[in-house]
Amino acid sequence: MKIALKIIGLIILLIFLYFVESVIFLLIFGTGAQAGSISENGLTEIIMFVIPLIIVGGIAFKVFKKN
Repeated sequence: MKIALKIIGLIILLIFLYFVESVIFLLIFGTGAQAGSISENGLTEIIMFVIPLIIVGGIAFKVFKKN
């Protein structure tokens, strides 16, 4: 049961990070052609999708690491 709660917590954290990142992106670039062209940039995709996975993966590694 504890493991399931930890996994659910990590999934909620990942969704929260995606949400916060999207809000920050919208606050900086708004909506329109400029935001669309920036969002299709490779570096932006890495920042938007991979970095939250790395953060949650690091936390998961620390949480589930055996002593």
